[in-house]
Amino acid sequence: MPQRPCLGCGRLTSRRGSRCSDCASAKGKARDARRGSRQARGYDAVHDALREQWRPKVETGRVRCARCGELIPADQAWALDHTDDRTGYLGPSHTTCNAAAGGRAAH
Repeated sequence: MPQRPCLGCGRLTSRRGSRCSDCASAKGKARDARRGSRQARGYDAVHDALREQWRPKVETGRVRCARCGELIPADQAWALDHTDDRTGYLGPSHTTCNAAAGGRAAH
């Protein structure tokens, strides 16, 4: 089974669904509550509109990841990546590159 980044912490997991076993537990739910709403974390209507503008371009498979520079395959999940200070956007990135950058910033 392919490894995917957990939506809760970004660690790679082969677990079915979107979260690793830690994040799916009560501990993970409490951590999510402390993080705040998606709007409080910078995922508001502006973010959604910008992501929608990028979507058709990314789906061509010819857009490079803002973090690593590799192409984002047309059928692969992707993220609209914030700058490290979260004041703007870098552009589309692989979900793994985006999660890794977030993990580095958190530690």
